[in-house]
Amino acid sequence: MYITVKSLKKTLGKYIELTDLYIGLPSLILFIVLFSIPPTRMMSLMFLAVMIFLLVPINLSKKNRMYKVMFLVFKYIFKGKEYIYKKN
Repeated sequence: MYITVKSLKKTLGKYIELTDLYIGLPSLILFIVLFSIPPTRMMSLMFLAVMIFLLVPINLSKKNRMYKVMFLVFKYIFKGKEYIYKKN
């Protein structure tokens, strides 16, 4: 008899993972700190809009967040590329 595990990812409910909290809670605290300083209120609202955009689930899967997709895009753009030119 084998004991199987559905997933190794730790979830906190149906669609919330711990990595979402690791990103969301510090950004919330940073937003509160920035919003409490009057000259940086507009910047803090823009920061909040970006963070909400990054934590929105994508239609592909409820667990895929936009920050994961953006990480993959930046990883693809900035990865080391090797070009091979062949003279015929």
